Amino acid sequence: MAKKLALIYLCIDAVLIVICAYFGAVYVLNSQVSLISSSLIILASFLGYKKRVAKKIANADISAFDDVNENSRIPSQDEVANLGNSRIPDENEAKNAKNSRIPNEKTPKIPLRLYEFGSVFSPLRLLGYVLLILAFFILVKKELFEPLSFLAGIAVMPISALFSALFIKAK
Repeated sequence: MAKKLALIYLCIDAVLIVICAYFGAVYVLNSQVSLISSSLIILASFLGYKKRVAKKIANADISAFDDVNENSRIPSQDEVANLGNSRIPDENEAKNAKNSRIPNEKTPKIPLRLYEFGSVFSPLRLLGYVLLILAFFILVKKELFEPLSFLAGIAVMPISALFSALFIKAK
């Protein structure tokens, strides 16, 4: 599957190179610089999240599932059968039930943990963003910046992901 995915990326990049070459070398330069830096960002994101998932699996961190409340459970067959026999409350009972709730009832908040930022601020990912920004400013300073080809280079990855989702079947 990785070979098929790489082939799709390379084919779309080759099409981009041919189109940009028609307009000139500056367009090719812009598209490839943005493609390389966005690829580095995506690769770093993938590796960071892969490491995070592996760490959660190793630690068996299922704390996100600890807050399951009574309403989210699947009812038994007896409860479903009894539901059909129950009566429908009238409007006064429904209003009383609404008013009986505590007005300042707080919803449980998910704690923000420090390890969740590990994949966001990974050094490789930050390097990719720095490379993208530096390339942008260098191209602008040298008066070589072409916005459409720069954006087209960034768009190669999402377009390739779309095509891979359409044409590659997961096993």
